[in-house]
Amino acid sequence: MANLRRKSLTKRKLPSPGLIAAGLLGSALIAAAAVFQDSIFRFVMSPRTPFQITPPPPPPEYGARGAWLLWAEAPSKSIDVFYVHSTTYYRRRRWNAPINHDDADSIRRLIAAPNEAGPFLQVGDVYGPRYREATVYSLFTHKYDGLAAQELAYEDVRRAFDVFLSARDPERPLMLVGYGQGGLHVLGLLNQYFQGEVNPLRHRLAAAYVIGFPTPAHFLNQLNPAFPVCEDAASVRCLVSYVDYEARFDEEMARARRRTLVWDQAGHLQSAPGDALVCVNPLSWKPGGDYQAPSQHKGAASATGVGFGALPPKIARAVGARCDRGILVVDRPRQTYLRRSAWYGAKWKAQPYNLFYFDLEENAALRAATLAERLKTDPEILAPIGDPVDVQDSPVNKVPN
Repeated sequence: MANLRRKSLTKRKLPSPGLIAAGLLGSALIAAAAVFQDSIFRFVMSPRTPFQITPPPPPPEYGARGAWLLWAEAPSKSIDVFYVHSTTYYRRRRWNAPINHDDADSIRRLIAAPNEAGPFLQVGDVYGPRYREATVYSLFTHKYDGLAAQELAYEDVRRAFDVFLSARDPERPLMLVGYGQGGLHVLGLLNQYFQGEVNPLRHRLAAAYVIGFPTPAHFLNQLNPAFPVCEDAASVRCLVSYVDYEARFDEEMARARRRTLVWDQAGHLQSAPGDALVCVNPLSWKPGGDYQAPSQHKGAASATGVGFGALPPKIARAVGARCDRGILVVDRPRQTYLRRSAWYGAKWKAQPYNLFYFDLEENAALRAATLAERLKTDPEILAPIGDPVDVQDSPVNKVPN
């Protein structure tokens, strides 16, 4: 028996040195990919030709409904919502995406719009343009190409906003909502359309929600008059802004605090320090403040795969959150499908959930109702009179006796 065992042991073959080496090399490559995956993703997503010599896609014609991701054909709510979606173009062929790019449009319709615009559907009539969004790589560079791509994308959003304004009743209240790159463009709209002591648009603005894009406080202070941050759940004519991460995304939080983009008074983008970022906690609807426990959380949702306009299942008390140096640091949810993935660029893509879906829905309804009451008693703000015109010859018509 002992001889048989000895023979079986001697017959067992050990892996060859080449196979062992291949296994070690494979393990090393996997480990390196995990460590350097962000750098690899940025390199792979980087367009290979400069912006100046890359022909842009044709501009959208916003008079046609095909240029709109969302358009309320039969308005039935008391407030209009202008929504700008997050980045959905993950290619390097162009600096800006054509609005009919199949993959990007599928992400807009099935992931971005249901989770981003969804919380506002019960409150208002939502309008959201397709636009020549800047590629995901533009999020990582503050050099000319990235800035030019973002400015081209904003030009589409601006033209869409003009069409939206011309089609709507100017007496109706409105909200602005932007996620990620869309949040940057909403800040551009504030910079271009909501300045001036006498401004009918600002008078009828319930709130602007800029989510997932870092907003420096000094940008709001440079507007005329300074644009206020929402101080509580019922404040109106103000800004809500937050960028949320779990604590494990320390590098992303540091990058947001280090540099961000702001619009200057001439309507151009500038790279600026990310210090003093605006952070409104959606569990208290107050800027900054202490940690808010999960008991304050109205509910997260994953609306991906749910019919657009249908209410997704609510996951209440899923996270607590606190503002830490301008970033909303959230608890790690128990539900894996509510966690931001860290694998190969997924953290920069449109998220298939919204951690504060039902918090946003409830808050938007409160601000809309508060503004409606305020408009009943506030003095009406009329559009400014146009510039005076010099008349060279003033005719005189005699009046009969």
